Amino acid sequence: MGNLEKRKQYRQELFAQRTPYLQWLKGQEEKLGKRYGQQAGQGALGKQIHTLPFSSCMDSTGGYGAFLAEEIYLFVREDGRLEDCARAVFADVFSENASAVLVYADEDYEGTLEALYGEKAKAFDDAHTGAVYRGAPWFKPDFSPHTLASFFYIGSVFAIRGDVLQEALSRCGGKPSIYELVYTVCMEALSENSEAWSARIVHVPWVLYTNHCLADAGRTEGAGEIPALCSARGGQRTHAETDKITIVIPSRDNAEVLRRCLQTLTQYTAYSSYEIVVVDNGSDAGQRAHITQMLDALKRAHTGLVVRYLYREAAFNFSAMCNAGAGQAAGEYLLFLNDDTEVMDTETGRMWLSRMMEYARMPHVGAVGAKLYYPNDSEKNDCYRIQHAGITNMAIGPAHKLGGMVDTGCLYHGHNTQNYDMLAVTAACMLIKKSTFEAAGGFDESFPVAYNDVALCFRLYQQEYFNVQVNEAVLIHHESLSRGQDTSAGKQRRLSAEKQRLYEKYPSLRARDPFYSPNLVQWKRDVEYNTGYLYDFDRLAQPVLPGAGSGRTERSIFRQYNFRKRLCATCRTAAKLYDRLTGYDRLMLCIDSVTSQSDDVERIVIEGWSAVRDVDNAGISRALWLIRGGQERDFGKVYAFDIAPKLREDVAELLEGNGSGSRTQNTALSGMQVNIAKDSLEPGVYSIGVVLQGRLVCCLEKYVEIS
Repeated sequence: MGNLEKRKQYRQELFAQRTPYLQWLKGQEEKLGKRYGQQAGQGALGKQIHTLPFSSCMDSTGGYGAFLAEEIYLFVREDGRLEDCARAVFADVFSENASAVLVYADEDYEGTLEALYGEKAKAFDDAHTGAVYRGAPWFKPDFSPHTLASFFYIGSVFAIRGDVLQEALSRCGGKPSIYELVYTVCMEALSENSEAWSARIVHVPWVLYTNHCLADAGRTEGAGEIPALCSARGGQRTHAETDKITIVIPSRDNAEVLRRCLQTLTQYTAYSSYEIVVVDNGSDAGQRAHITQMLDALKRAHTGLVVRYLYREAAFNFSAMCNAGAGQAAGEYLLFLNDDTEVMDTETGRMWLSRMMEYARMPHVGAVGAKLYYPNDSEKNDCYRIQHAGITNMAIGPAHKLGGMVDTGCLYHGHNTQNYDMLAVTAACMLIKKSTFEAAGGFDESFPVAYNDVALCFRLYQQEYFNVQVNEAVLIHHESLSRGQDTSAGKQRRLSAEKQRLYEKYPSLRARDPFYSPNLVQWKRDVEYNTGYLYDFDRLAQPVLPGAGSGRTERSIFRQYNFRKRLCATCRTAAKLYDRLTGYDRLMLCIDSVTSQSDDVERIVIEGWSAVRDVDNAGISRALWLIRGGQERDFGKVYAFDIAPKLREDVAELLEGNGSGSRTQNTALSGMQVNIAKDSLEPGVYSIGVVLQGRLVCCLEKYVEIS
């Protein structure tokens, strides 16, 4: 292949990796095209579809007239366009599901390449100049009634059955807004028997509508008016403080941290009807005395405040400690609170418990969580970083959303500002009705450290409860001060084992989260809600040279590597000269991490980058080698894998950002991510090497161990 062709392929791949949604969209178009072709018709069973335009969810429904019972009404926002097959898709959903009353779909936006992706068309080729692209996809959750009570997440395209519309209009009275009509339909579906609502409100995970106005991307339509409307319609949000809460705080050998937690809790919490139960599983004598004195002083300072101290020496088991505290609770509600949390002395901060109680009282709500911040490093910095904004159950396991992101602006349709239904919330701050907690069996004590909160939330979801992430309730969390971070190899193995047991107990929820679209990233930690398009580097790599029987070329590469290694050990000067003559001195390799991951397959993931200095890197072939043993006679113990290109803008900036005179070019795709199934390797310890331009470079600091 010539250099021009290599550069063309490089530019094409670079464009593809900088525009993952466009690549995902090609896959959707192919799938929809196979099923529907260019249909704009009515679907398989001939459902009649009537299109009703609207400009805002606050538009009045007064101009629509009467609705025919057996027909389908498709509401379409005016400032955008439908996919050609959208009507056929909606018609098929209603035809195939007799229970469906409301169906909604995903959407995206159009704009220039630079506006959507930050890319200038001229950086690629003339075909991109002046073109209009699609991007900023809004991949929505499945039916989320409490999200709907925060803003109109249903969006720009949805369809409702005619008889249901007519009934909803009668219940609303007058000429309700589109939002009020949709909310009424959804609440009626929710009030049906528990097996019905999930089949009645249907989310179609296809992008069937494109908005023309990119400025509206990320909107939370109706967020200012909707909470008041919901309160007026159903009286959902109440502010009475007649319900008593038992606050359960597990703690051990952490007196000073606990003191700060209790101090801010009692000083800054606006909600006053609560008691406190501190559960201690074995603080030493000095710490125990300190805690006892502290709690006695707290009771003297706050007349009428009930404070209990449960002390029993035992191995750390967060679930057992929480269950013990719940067993002593006199409140109708339970708040599980880490001892390393702090209430914020702000107007919003003081209302945290009141905001959570508004949801905990609702009939279909299970666990209620709060937004947690990392402590600020500087008192001058008033922008906090998010530690937790709900838990998403991804293919790689449960993950905290928005973790580490600065809490400014509107992050992916208000996931930091609006209250959202989530599959799980963290027990670092979790509120739940006591009767609901007891009916669910409390915390599962077979999860002593990790995933106990996730297991409880899974159980609540299976019992038809919604778990709600209340972002109006905010606290500071000094994450894992009580027991340390889960970073050691032993703790990581324990974490992996507990995650495996979690899915053994709840197999139907493995790699599934109804409140996180399957179109979003599943195979790696995702804090920004990124498109889940799989590139070649995301897929399992297959061994190219599975040891014995390797070819002559590979053996000569290995022989050359061993010669260089011996030369470096005997004479540095000769080694430097050899490197200069052979080009070894221009080869660069960096292995950033070697991690174990478990989703559908136990895998090793090797990440880093490799490049060649002072040359054009477009089209350079690369292979990763795992070497068990280092002599030529051990060559049969080598596994080799192709390295697919991966975008690494930071590497390109490092290698090419030193002025126009740099001869190192086209290194933006020099990243490596090789996913290797563990069961494809024999047990042993493997060195990591990369073959660049026919020469093998090894990373001595990192290795792969298969037991």
